[in-house]
Amino acid sequence: MLRSVALDDLRLLAVTGGDRCAFLQGQLTQDVTRARPDETIMAGWADPKGRLLFAGHLFATRAGDEDALALLVPVELADALLRRLRMYILRAKAEATLLDTPVTGLLGAMPEPSGTRAVRLCGQDARHLLLAPVADAGPTGAVAGTRSDWQLADVQAGLPAILAATSGEFVPQMVNLDLLGGISFTKGCYTGQEIVARMKYLGRVKRRMLRFGTAAAPPLPGATLYGSRGAIGQVVSSAPAESGSEFLAVVVLDDLPGPFFLDEARTNAVHRLALPYEIPP
Repeated sequence: MLRSVALDDLRLLAVTGGDRCAFLQGQLTQDVTRARPDETIMAGWADPKGRLLFAGHLFATRAGDEDALALLVPVELADALLRRLRMYILRAKAEATLLDTPVTGLLGAMPEPSGTRAVRLCGQDARHLLLAPVADAGPTGAVAGTRSDWQLADVQAGLPAILAATSGEFVPQMVNLDLLGGISFTKGCYTGQEIVARMKYLGRVKRRMLRFGTAAAPPLPGATLYGSRGAIGQVVSSAPAESGSEFLAVVVLDDLPGPFFLDEARTNAVHRLALPYEIPP
């Protein structure tokens, strides 16, 4: 069954101009020359301490009459990310702006859309972004889905979402950007690159994002996860599921296999669920 979801809490942050690639190459963890118009790739933007301000989808698109590189960013972070990005432009021939383009998510096998820009989500044949409102975007036969449907698909795919509660909390490897192909270790310098490279070359990543399930309601981003020795993790994102909820959380790997809990009294147990990619030991 094909479902369409209005992604009203997401905006496109676009960078245009002749220096857009060179400029973003010095900011993002991803090699932006890999950006395509028909499929997203994962990317992160870190502060000078290597902590993520953003993690999500990057793709090539059009902004008006100009070629652009676009990041799909949460509305709650959009203005702050735009202001910060403009601080770095300086003399570069580039301009950053938030587009008014509506974004619709499609879940399920999709026929070729007519007259609509479709962007396949990285590594997922059954998920697309359509750059149009729901009323104009959905192929015939699509039924209305919920925002929770899309969030659950993100959790099950192990795709991190950095929100206001977790902005500045995680180094890119902690939310598995390296495992998702979202970090280039060969392209050269970018903001926070020294910290990211040091984590790769000087030792094991001690904290990683894992997937969990619970019978309880979805925990809030930034909520603490507890183990036998106290606080051992932090929730990244969550969504309602058929029986309770599922969520992604960054945890200390040495605390595996658990048990883990959502409360300090250790009464609200959670269980680990599989991800579609392998977590290194």
